Amino acid sequence: MRCLMCGRNKDGGTFRDIFDGADPLCQNCRRQWQKKKIRFRLDGIPAESSYVYNDAFSSCLIQFKEQGDEALKDVFLHEVRDYLHFRFHGYTLCLMPSTDEKYRERGFHHLRSMFECLKMPVTEPFVKISGQSQKKLGRRERLEMRSMIALAEGAVLPEKVLLCDDTVTTGATLSGALSVLPESVRKVRIYTVSANVRWL
Repeated sequence: MRCLMCGRNKDGGTFRDIFDGADPLCQNCRRQWQKKKIRFRLDGIPAESSYVYNDAFSSCLIQFKEQGDEALKDVFLHEVRDYLHFRFHGYTLCLMPSTDEKYRERGFHHLRSMFECLKMPVTEPFVKISGQSQKKLGRRERLEMRSMIALAEGAVLPEKVLLCDDTVTTGATLSGALSVLPESVRKVRIYTVSANVRWL
């Protein structure tokens, strides 16, 4: 089996490569990710991330969702999937939205692919009103985009929801989602695979 990032043959790698053959990354690539249990609050809601958003994580995420390398879908939660399944048992995953334009460009829903390995109930109740990409926006402009998240017409949410995203930078998207949750939701938690260093 070859590493999905560097292409190195894992059969001739470290003991960990051979022992955990299911990991799509070799240990050399995996070590470049800064794994850390990050806990913080966003608008008063408990939130958790598993990795610091660094260059190695960013490169993999861009290759996956912007360059369409769908084979990488199981890379992101491989090390934490059992923990997440136990930690958030009974919750429904609520995936953050992309714009319709982004869905068309990518040809797939990257968050749905990323989180399907958890085999937990999933819903996509939100829509992103703005078509403007956040990549070129400053912190202040990103924060102003929180009002661009809306609840989809006819969306029905369970009592326990886990808002999920690939990373949190300013928290604007998640904050926007929190602001439109209906009163029927009794318990809310947040999980992002990675977090910007400002959340440490």
